[in-house]
Amino acid sequence: MKKILPLEVLFVLLLAGVMALLLWKKEPDDLPLTDLEQAVLSSCTLTGMEKAGDMRLKRAFGLNAADYDSYIYYAPDNTMSVNELLVVKLPDEARADEVLAAAEARIETQKKNFDGYGTDQTALLQDARVLQEGPYVIFAVGQDAGRWVDVIREKLGIRAFPFPLPWEDAATISDARGGALWSSAA
Repeated sequence: MKKILPLEVLFVLLLAGVMALLLWKKEPDDLPLTDLEQAVLSSCTLTGMEKAGDMRLKRAFGLNAADYDSYIYYAPDNTMSVNELLVVKLPDEARADEVLAAAEARIETQKKNFDGYGTDQTALLQDARVLQEGPYVIFAVGQDAGRWVDVIREKLGIRAFPFPLPWEDAATISDARGGALWSSAA
């Protein structure tokens, strides 16, 4: 039987440590939202949406644009569409709750608007993504909402495993409503 040398053990531990550090990244890179917008536009189709400004942000979410560092808002392009993408860069992560609450209120309002006749729209609203990544809050509703979120997270440097790693709390991979974005159920 071959004897294991202390140098080999040290090398294996060092290699494992480097790999763990490479996977550990949790905080997003600090990027201008124009970079995130370009990443989404270059790799995804934003069907049924149009770029919206401060007034539509205020009307849809009750948020004042001046209260945040910056934002991207793609609003529905007609009254029968629920497709929306909102990314808000917060001046302080402590302000995330107000944006997350506004996103949840938007989902509930839209569900009421389409209750009884908009089954396709209601299904999209049920699958809405609302999450916080460091100083960014992301709200996405649409057929490709998951893809939009993945592109944004990738651009921010957040790796997107479909399950929590052993050292992560499951809440780190869940949406703001407490619903898991992954499931260990068979």
